[in-house]
Amino acid sequence: MKKIAYTAAAFAFFAPLTTLMNTALAQSNVTIFGTVDGGVRYQTNANAAGGSKVFMGSNGWNSSNKLDIAGTENLGGGMEAHFLLENGFNLATGALDNTTGALFSRQSFVGLKGAYGSIDLGRQYTISHDFILEYDPFGFNYTPLIPLTQASSGTRFSNDVKYVGMIGPVKLELENSFGETAGSFNNASAHGVGLQYYVGDLIIGASYNRRSVLVGSTYRNEKYYLTGASYKFGDLKISGGFMSDTLDMQSAAPDTVTRNTFGGGSYSISDRVKLTGGFYRTSVSTDKAVRKDMAIVGLDYYLSRRTKLYTEVDYTKYRKTVVSTLNMAGVSNQTAFTVGINHRF
Repeated sequence: MKKIAYTAAAFAFFAPLTTLMNTALAQSNVTIFGTVDGGVRYQTNANAAGGSKVFMGSNGWNSSNKLDIAGTENLGGGMEAHFLLENGFNLATGALDNTTGALFSRQSFVGLKGAYGSIDLGRQYTISHDFILEYDPFGFNYTPLIPLTQASSGTRFSNDVKYVGMIGPVKLELENSFGETAGSFNNASAHGVGLQYYVGDLIIGASYNRRSVLVGSTYRNEKYYLTGASYKFGDLKISGGFMSDTLDMQSAAPDTVTRNTFGGGSYSISDRVKLTGGFYRTSVSTDKAVRKDMAIVGLDYYLSRRTKLYTEVDYTKYRKTVVSTLNMAGVSNQTAFTVGINHRF
């Protein structure tokens, strides 16, 4: 009888703990997902002699190749803990898509989310990147081709603390990237603020970033502004924006002012077919080519919710035929088209 009594008492004591542990485990969730993108591109005037070339986009044309590990845990009371580790890779070779050997160079952060918003710490996308996603007609697809990625105030900040919260129809984002430079809180640091207003199918907003970048052996201040809007009419969405980036050389040389103007639209012809077109103008005050204009039209055909075939054609015209950062081949214009397959898992 004593053994039965002890067994019953032990069961009565440990059963609630077992239930509590199972509940806690059920509240945690870790997922692995990502994108695999492979395509082939043909381009005219690929060099100054006018030669054409055909090549693969080993890091992805329509979207980047990446592997994500994400986790969330329900802490109760409307609170959530989460993390994200994102790795980019070269599809053709399996190598990392960076030259530093960093395993999670795309994103690596941990944070908390509650009723008053979320706060994340680590390497993550900048506020300007978050906002351009809404205003770019292609939604940040074709990033190797479209000039907005390079112009989004650094794309990602390391050592970054970012807050995102909703105040009614307004989204507020704040961030601070620590420079971690001895003797100066400013050197290599970055700060940003952004506001987005949502009303029905209209999204309108603006952001500002200020960062300290190393030019040669001296840190220079860089100011970045973005404003944009998007509106959806049923299956049609139109969007566009303006970006201005000024690198202050403090009289050591002329300031470098980069401006990007862009706009376009997308239309879902059916559940499987989507057509998108956009125009992108980039001008750089200190570049010998001065300006380039790019027009691009893309067509997506969805084989399933996760897999699609895509094709695009683009035309780029340069203001001046000279070798420069804007015009690397030193030609007057380039025409290209790309075909590929994109799979999300």
